[in-house]
Amino acid sequence: MGKFLSILFCILISNSILTLAQDCSTYTFTSNTTFARCVSLPVQNSHLHWNFDQTDGTLDMAYRHTGVSASTWVAWGLNLGRGMVGTQALVALQYSNGSLQAYTSSVDGYSTRLQQSIVRFAVQNLRAERVNGDVVIYATFMLSGVSAIYNQVWQSGPVSNGAPGQHALNSENRNSMGTVDFVTGALAGGESNLPPSPLQAPPPNLQVSPPSPGIKMRCILS
Repeated sequence: MGKFLSILFCILISNSILTLAQDCSTYTFTSNTTFARCVSLPVQNSHLHWNFDQTDGTLDMAYRHTGVSASTWVAWGLNLGRGMVGTQALVALQYSNGSLQAYTSSVDGYSTRLQQSIVRFAVQNLRAERVNGDVVIYATFMLSGVSAIYNQVWQSGPVSNGAPGQHALNSENRNSMGTVDFVTGALAGGESNLPPSPLQAPPPNLQVSPPSPGIKMRCILS
């Protein structure tokens, strides 16, 4: 009986992994955009799709967060240091008028309000869409071309009347970071051994609020 349960458990785990892989690789984007690589992130029902040109550091990407209600904001970003502080983020949220907006935000401290701001990477073609309950953020990053491995951070939290609120502090939210290799597609969880951000500090509860509706998107530049 014990052996049977062990075999059944292995089958269930294998099927779960296969489902995640298929959900990532077989997804069809509304614009018929295709990406050479994709990974299913380990927590928060999220997926990252991209094309990366190592010669000039151009990263065309789509971050897809599944099962997102209209009252949830989502964000994904890259960090040259560790953890949350220093993340150069893409944020998407739905305002009370029904419009879905995407903008950039530089997370310069744990007291960030995710305000709209210029980021350290050049970002182009930034937009977001909602498709069958998924929120997808598209962008082109102009990276340095020196490295293909970056720290990534992704997150989500509640929206009320067009304003983002504090995200939860459970294990999924705390573990929504790691490294991604844009050449090999390899992922690693948690904080990496990349040099720490000089802004690193012990984290208090994160409080966030949105840019005012109607502010034009700024997706420039280092």
